[in-house]
Amino acid sequence: MRVKVYLEVPKELSIFYRRSFLSFIKSVLEREDGEYCRRVFSRDGFKPFTFCVFFGSISVDGEKILCNGKAILTVSSGSPDFFLRFYNGLKGVKEFKGRFVGRVKVVKTELIEEENISDRTRTFRTLSPIVAVSKDRHPVLPLALKVSDDEFIVYDDESFTRELRYSLRSVFHGLPELRFEHLEGKKAVVKHLVGPDGREKVIKIVAYQGVFRLEADPFVLNEIYRYGIGFRRYQGFGCLELAGKN
Repeated sequence: MRVKVYLEVPKELSIFYRRSFLSFIKSVLEREDGEYCRRVFSRDGFKPFTFCVFFGSISVDGEKILCNGKAILTVSSGSPDFFLRFYNGLKGVKEFKGRFVGRVKVVKTELIEEENISDRTRTFRTLSPIVAVSKDRHPVLPLALKVSDDEFIVYDDESFTRELRYSLRSVFHGLPELRFEHLEGKKAVVKHLVGPDGREKVIKIVAYQGVFRLEADPFVLNEIYRYGIGFRRYQGFGCLELAGKN
């Protein structure tokens, strides 16, 4: 299940916009069911959603995003408990104000009917970059993206697939069988805020952005389509769309 929220935004906003949109999602959920929201956002709570934001006519100037004043927030989840609360909470929201996005007006919302995947192989496209990190906190990327030696980044298809599987353990309560095949894409470097409000720090996240093929049980593919893939999904990473039939 997913919903698109069409927005009017300032024509200049911060590259740390993900932080404000996550706060918006949390506030909508809390508005509808405060106890459920507290469980989801507890330190060990499973965050059953992913999201991405598309800005119209975007350009980046340092730590500023310049756009045409229009944006679309897409929130996706495989959990009816989460989705019904979030969608019902959205109905009374006309606008919100975020530290990194300013005043935002909600224009309309649209429910998206997702395709049910019945094949064992499907092609996906990233709507927001996929984060894969090894146990020793090194970014992991497909081998095809390697252009030079880099001791910090692990370029290895087997390692990338392994970390993708590990990132899904909370969705499947275990490690799903999965085969990843890179088709086209690039390395993305994203500045991101971590830590509690007022004590945040800026980190650089190395991530994967592109088109790829996954082979797995259809149930696994459907759950990945709904929940996203990779680490930091609930922070605005790893949101996907279908890009082809196989």
